[in-house]
Amino acid sequence: MYSFVHLALMCTVLLRGTKCNLFDDSCQVMPDGPSDDHTTIDVQTDPMCHNGTFWWNYPQGNIRLHFQHKTPPYFRVCLKDYLGGSIFQLYDVTSDMKHAMPSVTPDSSKEVCTSAHHYEIVILFEAGHLMRYMGEVAYRIQPIYPL
Repeated sequence: MYSFVHLALMCTVLLRGTKCNLFDDSCQVMPDGPSDDHTTIDVQTDPMCHNGTFWWNYPQGNIRLHFQHKTPPYFRVCLKDYLGGSIFQLYDVTSDMKHAMPSVTPDSSKEVCTSAHHYEIVILFEAGHLMRYMGEVAYRIQPIYPL
């Protein structure tokens, strides 16, 4: 007989297929988000990760997600829906200006990418006012090599 934990784990693997991440994966960002709609927190991705996921449970408020990449100096970040990621409003706030990005869509083959930046990219995730269980997007760092 299976325990509840075993059944929950099997369901997670079956529902998410080969994209399933384990909780100790440094490329999976799972922040404890703000506790209200008026707060913004900063979260750093692991600079060694070139792809991973951003998983936010009970999203409220805003999170500025910082991506760093050292070689080559220019890169962009591409996002796509993983599970419920379409609930977020996305902004590239790297240059301290708020540039709207298209939202990711449930069609997981479509990516939304930032423009190229030098050494760091900051994306603002706004959760909106409706309480949701979770939202998750996959990220990919794409190096840009000089011609």
